[in-house]
Amino acid sequence: MINLPLPNFLNKKKTIKIPVRKEIPKIDQIKEIIAPPGAEFSTNYFQIGNIYGRTLLVLDYPTYLFAGWLEKIINLDEALNIGIYFYPVETSQALKQLEKQVPRIFAQIEERKERGLTRSPELEIAYQNVENLRDLLVQAQERLLQVGLYITIFAEEKKELEIKTAKISKILESSLIVAKPLMFQQKEGFLTTLPIFTDYLKNNYYLTSSSASSFFPFVSSDLVDENGIFLGINLENSSMVILDRWKYDNPHMVILARSGSGKSYTAKLEVMRNLMMGTDVLILDPENEYQSISEIYSGAFVPLSLKAENNFNPFDLPPVLENENPLDVYKEHVADLISFCQLIIGEKLSSEQLSILDQAINQTYLSFNILPNQDFSEVERFPTLNDLEKILGGLVGGSELASKFYPFTQGNFSGFLNKPTNVELNRRLIIFGLKDLPEIIRPIGMFIVLNYILNRVRREMKKRLVVIDEAWWIMKQEFAAEFLLNAVKRGRKYNLALTTITQDVEDFISSPFGRPIITNSALTFLMRQSQATIELCDQVFVLSEGEKQFLTQAQRGQGLLFVQNKKIPIFILASYAEDQIIRTRPEQLMALKIAKESFKNK
Repeated sequence: MINLPLPNFLNKKKTIKIPVRKEIPKIDQIKEIIAPPGAEFSTNYFQIGNIYGRTLLVLDYPTYLFAGWLEKIINLDEALNIGIYFYPVETSQALKQLEKQVPRIFAQIEERKERGLTRSPELEIAYQNVENLRDLLVQAQERLLQVGLYITIFAEEKKELEIKTAKISKILESSLIVAKPLMFQQKEGFLTTLPIFTDYLKNNYYLTSSSASSFFPFVSSDLVDENGIFLGINLENSSMVILDRWKYDNPHMVILARSGSGKSYTAKLEVMRNLMMGTDVLILDPENEYQSISEIYSGAFVPLSLKAENNFNPFDLPPVLENENPLDVYKEHVADLISFCQLIIGEKLSSEQLSILDQAINQTYLSFNILPNQDFSEVERFPTLNDLEKILGGLVGGSELASKFYPFTQGNFSGFLNKPTNVELNRRLIIFGLKDLPEIIRPIGMFIVLNYILNRVRREMKKRLVVIDEAWWIMKQEFAAEFLLNAVKRGRKYNLALTTITQDVEDFISSPFGRPIITNSALTFLMRQSQATIELCDQVFVLSEGEKQFLTQAQRGQGLLFVQNKKIPIFILASYAEDQIIRTRPEQLMALKIAKESFKNK
């Protein structure tokens, strides 16, 4: 007994006596504790406590079974017990049984001929199947199995049990599989589907080993590319996921995830492993999260701000490749410049304004003796935004447009957009930090850097990975989003792989450019989603109920990887050393900062 004092507002002299069991319960007593109050087994259903149940027996199968047919039942959001029992049959015994069947079937065929009856396709097909099976058994290409499949359904009401029975029977019938409720054997059926590995029914069906393999409830997709990088563990079969992005139709990837699910962690891990494989990496980093990687791998971290000395000139023309026409390259770049000008103006121009702007850009290049059909690699100096502003001011109807460039040429935002490019990096890892740019012009900064990257990669054809983190910044502006889509379309031509990462899934998918970016990317990685965005993802990726549930409940680092026609549930796995380098979580960054300060004070 334990004596507990009463609360202060009661008599302190009184105590409450609570009995405590001193002896450890025995096995029989444990059974009594966990057992239901009672069970009743009727003709074709049973009741255990307040729960109704019914066991179905699968009686017949079609000639051909397709892989994953049982997954339709398992993915139902219903309470089910499924028992599958396989009994191998000795090949010698199976051959003896088949030898007896062959003459019987042949005799039936001959009897129909003698009686003048029409031919029986069923008998002829059965004869051919038996002969083919005998050949496969003798050649050890198949084995014969006895298979028993039992499904126990549970419901809170008897009417609900009838509805669930009809639903599951209909799903099985869609695959030409016949299932019926057990009669007078519901107790044996219930026990057979419990995890005690005992078949009390022994009601089996003969199947070949290849047909029996279709009972495996999951269609497992392995991904092991010969020249790829290790990405993580396949959650279906615990195999390694090794991915070579350049093996597929295009090497682009889209990562969609809510905040805190591990999307930046995944991107950093892939960056580090691609560097080990000899791939150059360029990163657009709006929050300066990747700076720690540049320190470890001797990369270049290029901060962009209104005070920084790093300048990028959007008027730089890209070099012309061997099989390209200079005029086509020039026109393509002018089209990008028009989008850039609309981006900094902040509105879509009228047809008249577009005509004036197009004329001004051409005259600006002409004032520097740059012609559309020349080799741009020999040009020593390109015009800047200041020069375009002056040309616009001298054109009829262009002064109004010229005035809209003032904030970026002489106003508060002047600096990094209206000067010649002074960044020339030859490192294998280059990170462009955009955190210090005002939010209002951060999409412009991402546009400028991406344009610089596209020009830079043309100089030498090699594998390069471009990571655009927090891509929703650039997707906020229509002209920048359109430029990103064009970069995705053009990237494959230059052996460029783009990784587009965003946590604003709803806006990205709803954008007129978001879905085309996804469809033009051979790879998509969905990580944890909210209930609000999972239905949008379902519209684009056609997810099953099980996949939607997995994505809404996924742990940090888990997700669904789409590789063309494959869907692979994966857990991103890093080594201890890689995890220390990545340092994504706030608590890790704080611990690192404290450690650095304490080291300096010593």
